[in-house]
Amino acid sequence: MDSEVTGSKMKSKYLPFVLSAVALIISLVSLTRTPDASNSISKVIVVTHGVVTPTATTGSGIGTIRTFNIPIAIDGMESDDQYMLGTLTTLEVGVNSNEELRSTNLNFVLGGEANQVVLGGISLYPPAGATIAPGNETIRPIIGGSGLYEGATGQAMSKNMGNEGWSHTFSITLP
Repeated sequence: MDSEVTGSKMKSKYLPFVLSAVALIISLVSLTRTPDASNSISKVIVVTHGVVTPTATTGSGIGTIRTFNIPIAIDGMESDDQYMLGTLTTLEVGVNSNEELRSTNLNFVLGGEANQVVLGGISLYPPAGATIAPGNETIRPIIGGSGLYEGATGQAMSKNMGNEGWSHTFSITLP
């Protein structure tokens, strides 16, 4: 009987510590969980613009940097506070016989400087061309966003439509 009394006193003595430890573990696990995907928003945005020519080209061969700045339309609507700024940097030449591998940094301002979507990635380019060849398309990752696009993930399909300009179809997921 003494052992039962001693056992129940020990249980009641350690119970607050055990409950505190369990509560701590539960709260730590909830902090490390990823956000619920069912709360995310997916949207498709189509950005178009005219033919692209670099505003500046620096260097030649590996390390060449081409800079771009062009007004854009979002889902067919133009506005002064919508534009694309970016650079293409040549990382390798002579790929697949005669192409260049270029890194992309494209910043799409979608309704004011605070609302941006940034694309990155690499693509193959013809050596004499400032951009991918007309008729070609490439998929670029969405690196992130700000303002209305904070936390953006996804990808964009960019297509050079020749004399008709470009289209960029953004498949965006927002938290």
